[in-house]
This record gives sequence, C-alpha cells and structure tokens, in this order.
Amino acid sequence: MNPLTHPARRLRRGLSLVEVMISLAITSMLLSAIAAAFHSSTQVITENDQFFRATQAARVALNQMLTEVRRADAVSARDQNVANFTVKGITSTLLPVSRPIVSQSSMEFVRYYRYDDTAHKLMLYFQDPNGNLSAEHPVASNVQVAPFSWDTALDKDGVPYVTRVSIAMEVAVGNNRIRISGSAVPRRSVKYE
Repeated sequence: MNPLTHPARRLRRGLSLVEVMISLAITSMLLSAIAAAFHSSTQVITENDQFFRATQAARVALNQMLTEVRRADAVSARDQNVANFTVKGITSTLLPVSRPIVSQSSMEFVRYYRYDDTAHKLMLYFQDPNGNLSAEHPVASNVQVAPFSWDTALDKDGVPYVTRVSIAMEVAVGNNRIRISGSAVPRRSVKYE
C-alpha cells in the first residue's frame, strides 16, 4: 500500500496566496470597523463627561450666586464711588454682590461675577476695601450667553435699587445644550413702606 495514495494518509496542502490575501483583506476591514466604532464611542464618552462637568459647575455656580444675592447687603444698581474707588453696578455680564461684613473675608469688600464672552466662562473676583481687584477664578465654563438680568425700583429718595436678580445660563458642549435659571431678591435691600 502506497502512503501517498491512501485516503487517510494524504498530505495536507497550505493556503494559496489568493486565499491568504482574501483573509487579510477581510481581517483588515473588520479591524478598521472595530477601530472606528471604538473611536466614536470614546468621543461620545468624552463629550458626555465634559457636558456633565460643565452642567454641574453651572448648577453649583447658579446656586452659589443666588444664595449670595439673597444674603447680600446690596446689589449695586449703578456705579458708585465709595471712599477712593468705584464699585461697579450690575450689567448683563457683571453681577456685583456686597456681602454682609460678617461673611466677608478680610480682603473682600465686593464680590463680582463676570461673564467672559470670548472664553464662554463665568469668572469670580473680589474688590478689597482699598479698591484693589483680585485675580479672576473660573466658576463655570461653556456658558453661551450673558446670564444676568435684573429689576429695579426707586426708594423714597428717588435712588434706584435692585429688587430682583435673574440668572439664566445656557451651557453647551458639542450638540448637548441645557438652560438653567433662577432668580433671587436681595432681602436686606427690600424696602417696606
């Protein structure tokens, strides 16, 4: 019996060059599809994380600002000269808060929240009792529009004062957008007649 002709003993041949090329092409297409899916899912995860962080920072900043407005001694309705410096008044991009003396630090006279429309950030800085301004600190990012609006009234002497401050922040990261808002009354400046 010849071992080469016996069916159980035939030698097995390897893959041809064409078969190897076809299998490599199929494998490379599958790996490319997997890489594209992984890349897009990584981008979505990163964008969702950035959106969550920006939204959470905006909510915390909104809560902090509204609490400070409620507890404030005053929110300046217009620029005022105090001693030898100017305290800025409220605008659509600037919220000045004069906190009660017991809650101020030694280096704080007025606390300012400023919207930076070029960086789309909400910044916090302080003015000390001598009128010097501190460095700015970011409190919220990816804010798309100027967030501050307010109502005023005249006191018995005809001087305007802020009766209500509204804050509306639109936060956007990629295609994700959310609008958070609230309003507060500076309780200490409320005039009862």
